[in-house]
Amino acid sequence: MSMLSMQYAGTLMGREAVIDFPDSHADVRYGLQGQMVWRVVDALGHVSEGCEQVGYLQLSDSLHFLNWRESSGFTVSQFIDTAQGTVQAFWSCADARSQGGHRASMFVQGNFRLR
Repeated sequence: MSMLSMQYAGTLMGREAVIDFPDSHADVRYGLQGQMVWRVVDALGHVSEGCEQVGYLQLSDSLHFLNWRESSGFTVSQFIDTAQGTVQAFWSCADARSQGGHRASMFVQGNFRLR
C-alpha cells in the first residue's frame, strides 16, 4: 500500500460504524491496514457484503475522505464528518444505457455514527 493511500491515518481506522442512507443500512469495520469490511442491507432486504482496500485521507480531526472500487466495478467516494454525524457519498457503476462513458453515477447523503 502506498503512503499516499493512508495519509494521516486517524480516528476511523480500527473502528466500527453504522451508515444509514435513504434506501440502505451499512455496517462497516475499518481495519488498521486500510481494509474495510462492509455489509449493506437495502430497503428490500437484499444483503451485499465485501472487503475492500480503501484509499483514506483524514482531512481534519473530524473530516475523512475514503475511496474504493469493488470487484463489480462499483466505485465509492465518501466524505465523512464524524462531528456532524454525516456522510456525503458519490457512487458510480457500469451502465450500458448511459451516454457518459457507459457509467451511471449519483450523490447520496447519509447519517454516520461510530460504534
